[in-house]
Amino acid sequence: MTTTYTATITHFKNEPIGIGMANDPNYGLVITSIAPAPEGALGESCLKKGMKLLTINNIDVSGLPSKEVVKILKDVEGKLVLSAQNVVPADITFEAGKHYRRPDGVVVHGTMKNDINSATPTIFKEAGVPSTTYSRIYKLIERDMKPPAAALRIHEITLDREFGSYVVTQMVTGGMVGYGTESRHEKKFYEMVLKSAHLERNVDLKAMEVMMQVNAMLAKYNLMATVALEARKNGKESRLARKKYETLNVVGLKFHQIE
Repeated sequence: MTTTYTATITHFKNEPIGIGMANDPNYGLVITSIAPAPEGALGESCLKKGMKLLTINNIDVSGLPSKEVVKILKDVEGKLVLSAQNVVPADITFEAGKHYRRPDGVVVHGTMKNDINSATPTIFKEAGVPSTTYSRIYKLIERDMKPPAAALRIHEITLDREFGSYVVTQMVTGGMVGYGTESRHEKKFYEMVLKSAHLERNVDLKAMEVMMQVNAMLAKYNLMATVALEARKNGKESRLARKKYETLNVVGLKFHQIE
């Protein structure tokens, strides 16, 4: 069951409270900022950025436009009671470029962005997805999607370094020596580029496989999974060049309600 958090303050009419809000298409009225105390009256309350605002003095405001809610807050004088709930983003994702060392000393590449105990998307709870199904989905992503994505990221980092060395070598030697007479360095770089294509295909195929398995689990709850992508800028070129060569990396799955 989702926990509801309540904050009570004393408010004078037209006095700023120090809370920012925005309407989210998936979660309704979401708190976008809370000013720290003493400037913000809610700075030391249990309400936090990212929560879904439910009621103000027992009036349901979850579906109202944020501008209307701001006006309600300004007009209230005296006791002000706000209730809210945590909202967990509708995705389960990982960071392929990070790693950690297990207690047994083994280095694991790729880390999940949220622990399994705190990553259940709010959309799952609202759709009635059992915790056992959520756990299966989380572990599928961690076990089958994360490792190939981490392997690709490690290779990309190595390739970037090799490319830098390759460019320096080319500048010293005056360019390529001709087809069939490639240097050892050129052959190594060419093989690494081929390996990149192979690893990228592995990531894409595994992502599709996991997505299809997850969608089979979620169909009866009117939920659908799609691949979560994250932009990654390459190199140290100008801003225009980085944007031109920006790549999209697979970072997990995101979930949607089927209308």
